[in-house]
Amino acid sequence: MECTPLSTQIDHNELESITRRIAAGRYFRQLDEQVLEQMLRRGELVRCNPEEVIFQEGDEQAARLGVLLEGSLAVTSQESFLMRLDQTGDVIGEMSVLRPGPHSASVVAEVESRLVMFPNELFTAPEHSAEVSAIYLVFAHILAEKLRITTAQTRLQHGNRASDEVQPPKIGVVDSNPESLEQLLALVQDVWPRGQVSEISKEKLLEGDLTQRFDLILVDPLDGESDTEVVPAIEGCVLASEMILAVSRYCTEEGNREQLANLGVTSFLSKPFSEFDCRHLLSQLRVSYYRQRELEQVEHAADTDRLTGLANRRKLDEFIEALVTLYPERQEPFSLIIADVDNFKHYNDTHGHQMGDVVLATVSSVFKTRVRRGDLAARFGGEEFVMMLPKCNKANALRIGEKLRKAIADEDIPYQEQQPLGNLTATFGVATFPEDAESIEHLLKQADDCLYRGKESGRNVVIGANPI
Repeated sequence: MECTPLSTQIDHNELESITRRIAAGRYFRQLDEQVLEQMLRRGELVRCNPEEVIFQEGDEQAARLGVLLEGSLAVTSQESFLMRLDQTGDVIGEMSVLRPGPHSASVVAEVESRLVMFPNELFTAPEHSAEVSAIYLVFAHILAEKLRITTAQTRLQHGNRASDEVQPPKIGVVDSNPESLEQLLALVQDVWPRGQVSEISKEKLLEGDLTQRFDLILVDPLDGESDTEVVPAIEGCVLASEMILAVSRYCTEEGNREQLANLGVTSFLSKPFSEFDCRHLLSQLRVSYYRQRELEQVEHAADTDRLTGLANRRKLDEFIEALVTLYPERQEPFSLIIADVDNFKHYNDTHGHQMGDVVLATVSSVFKTRVRRGDLAARFGGEEFVMMLPKCNKANALRIGEKLRKAIADEDIPYQEQQPLGNLTATFGVATFPEDAESIEHLLKQADDCLYRGKESGRNVVIGANPI
């Protein structure tokens, strides 16, 4: 670790900037910046390399407290991941200050990181030292807030963290040079040992013939000395992967890197490259991958109806709002389908709520397996469901509604023959924006009116709205 005092005879040239950045952190927002600056003068700026251990579990070190300035830190215990700290102002080492003794967890830099570390004597309160006591009390308040927030985060992440075992990343490598291909495959497997790493055929990439999605593709888009395949190769990667690392001599020039970035490339590495540089970039991309998976899983839990596994009303509202927001720019129609299980009350009253839940789960599975990629199926309440269909006109929405109606009618559901219609069915109302409505409220009403008309006409039908 490289350490630099923030103040000796003169202040460190970054002290003012560091103060502003940390003052915006969640634990420091209530502090006066001048007070914070005075405290930061007592610390030192520490630079950590990737994989460098800051605290080692079990070690008995003098109490130190660190404040993250930039980077990403992993907190682990007994080789198990506990949490990630990657926000400016995140705090480490508070337990060694509050309760001296062996460290209860390890803290390791995931990428190149910088922290402000405070020495143990800052937290020793000599008799008659009002200044040190005041600083200690301020930090005690910050630590209490930190413990409250991180405890909640840990509880949340315990059941939601993406892991290699649950979601092994799919990583593809495209390189026409056999030696370079072998080197890249080995490096990826080393940095991401549980990833599903495979070679991708350059021909299939250019033809758009890849049969699976990847989380990361490493690609050299050059064809020998020719750059004629650069654009189609990158466009093929964009269609097949979330992240793209271009590893090529083509990345040497700034203009080429700018072109690749505009095409959708995530990171660049020029050939020839050092293994350290490649590992460093792969480690950063690995952090990005798991950060995104964690975010998706937390959001999924907050946005999902527990009984059916479909989106809940909160997620539906956000999805609709996004469609409306993007419409002026994209001018793409979208459709809304409301579905209601026919005579559901009769089924519930006759066979009980547990069997009613079986019906809702069965209907939900139809929506999950038959809506298009990019569509949203949500539970609207009770036995009502809503499907949002982006880039979908009225004619296609009616076809989708009819397929869903038939699929539900064809499901083998217990006691369905005892229903008033002799089967368990659903009725559908369809409306399209902006053809049938000028606002979301009007769109929902149009679809709901169609649903009502379908119920009145005998149920188990799909009814579309009349254009305005």
